[in-house]
Amino acid sequence: MIKKINLLLLVCLFSFFMFGISFADIKHADDASFEKEVLNSKGIVLVDFWANWCGPCKKQAPVLEQLSKDPVFKKVKIVKVDVDKAEEVSKEITSIPTLVIFKDGEVQEQWSGYTDVNKLKQKLSKYVK
Repeated sequence: MIKKINLLLLVCLFSFFMFGISFADIKHADDASFEKEVLNSKGIVLVDFWANWCGPCKKQAPVLEQLSKDPVFKKVKIVKVDVDKAEEVSKEITSIPTLVIFKDGEVQEQWSGYTDVNKLKQKLSKYVK
C-alpha cells in the first residue's frame, strides 16, 4: 500500500513539473473575486493583468513564480487576472501585461510591459519591510 502511495506521489510530482503546474501560492481572480482577493486584502498585493494569447504575458509568468518563492517577498500576495475572463475589473487596462501594486486595497504603482525579476523586486522593496 505504501509503495502504491509513493508511486502515485512520484507520478503527481513529475506531472506538476513536466506540465508547468506550480506549487507557488499565486491566486487567480475574476470579476466576482477581485474585491475579496485584492481590494479587501491587507498588506501588499501584486496583480498581473494578462491573457493566454499574449507573448510577453507568458514570459512574465515564470518571473512571478520565481518572486513567489523568494523568502523576502513571501508577504506579497500575487494575483493573476485574465483580462478575457475578468472584463469588468480589466476595463481600464489598455496594454498587457500590466502589473499593479496595491497596499491595503489602494493602488500604489501601475505599469505595463514585461518586467524582469530584479526590477520587480526593486519596485516591491519599497513596500516590503
